[in-house]
Amino acid sequence: MKIIEYTLGLPPYRRGGLPRYSLDLATELAKDNDVYLLYPGQMMPNGKVLKIAEVPTAFHFTTYEMKNPLPVSLGLGIQDEPKYYETRQIDKLKQLIGELKPDVLHLHTLMGLPLEALQYVKEQGIKIVYTSHDYYGLCPKMLSAAGQRELATDHCTDDCMLCALGPSYKKILVMQSHLYQYFKESKLVKKLRKKGKRTIRDTQASTNRFTAKQVAQRKHLREYYLAMFKLVDEFHFNSTVAEGYFKRFLPQAHGKVIPITHAGLKDLREQRSAEAEAKPLRIGYVGPYDHKKGFDLLKQTLLSMEQTDAWQADFYGDIVDDPLFKRENITNHGVVPSYQVATALKQLDVLVMPSRWHETFGLIGLEALLVGTPCLMSSRVGAKDLVPKDWIFQSEVDLQQRLMDLILNPSKVSLMKREVKQLALSYSMNEHMRLVYKMF
Repeated sequence: MKIIEYTLGLPPYRRGGLPRYSLDLATELAKDNDVYLLYPGQMMPNGKVLKIAEVPTAFHFTTYEMKNPLPVSLGLGIQDEPKYYETRQIDKLKQLIGELKPDVLHLHTLMGLPLEALQYVKEQGIKIVYTSHDYYGLCPKMLSAAGQRELATDHCTDDCMLCALGPSYKKILVMQSHLYQYFKESKLVKKLRKKGKRTIRDTQASTNRFTAKQVAQRKHLREYYLAMFKLVDEFHFNSTVAEGYFKRFLPQAHGKVIPITHAGLKDLREQRSAEAEAKPLRIGYVGPYDHKKGFDLLKQTLLSMEQTDAWQADFYGDIVDDPLFKRENITNHGVVPSYQVATALKQLDVLVMPSRWHETFGLIGLEALLVGTPCLMSSRVGAKDLVPKDWIFQSEVDLQQRLMDLILNPSKVSLMKREVKQLALSYSMNEHMRLVYKMF
């Protein structure tokens, strides 16, 4: 089969779960199929003609950069809305499709992709499959009776990636340039990024209001993305959480729920002892220290608990400083290399995933379970599909009660560790690829 995988780009220039997953899937698919990876790349100022350039890589699939795509905001919010729905001349893309004759276009995102490109793919009878990594393109204000009025501010839910006031078009031009790609991992750029993340940003604070003209543009952009989603033939939902959220906007969306994974995972559960140990309960958190991921919810939960030597908390994944880390039994380990994550997870008694957004999956949950670490998950975490119902909490109070119960009853921690070993966890990338392939 001939498959085009459309993604944000390749690591290390593009980081996070989406680029990693799409790379792992393309690699696995390429063992028995003709795979072509396409990503939105460099933009020239006001460039309106799509260009295609083959990119040399060591992978067993062919990689193409789509130049002069629409802006890629990376979920940082949107500014200069008309730039995001400008028309593109797509003759070069048509030529590429004519040469490759793909059977399926597998989308991992809509970022950078023009509507007319997707319309052309549809007209050619090529199947379009979409994997739900996030909710870019879906804004809950479009479901509200007061949506027009609500679009006049940038306040929205943690699920929305459109409402916040994002980088300017000029900044996006820099961020998508080859020069930035080259220097992104330099000490200077890393230092500048770190300087901008010293404090926790309140994503719920609304400070911007928009004119009637801007509101109309914001509404048009949301309708633009909905039109694109309606061209999708089949959705690969990462979880029941993602499926439920998408179907609020697209009730007729056809698809399947297939939990995701990534390459290199191993089942190490049998190496973990389930016996109760005479030590503090080690509570862990891995991820950005922000509102969306529920950092503040866990923070308030821990601050409400008595500071004793019966428990300690370990935080991994961000460089943000916070007064929480001044407590003696709470440690901020900051960002750790991915190869050290499994070691860190093994040292925990329970991982807490307190997300406020409707997290489409949460790979860190699967990674924790595979090393034998139980997880307490918010009801909004997609990975909750993997765990027993009594490991799922509904509120801050609910989480506090569950943690206190584990602190006071170490035998319950041992029970959870034994339960982890009985969970049916699907983690093989090859097996996952075969399930996704059936959708093609």
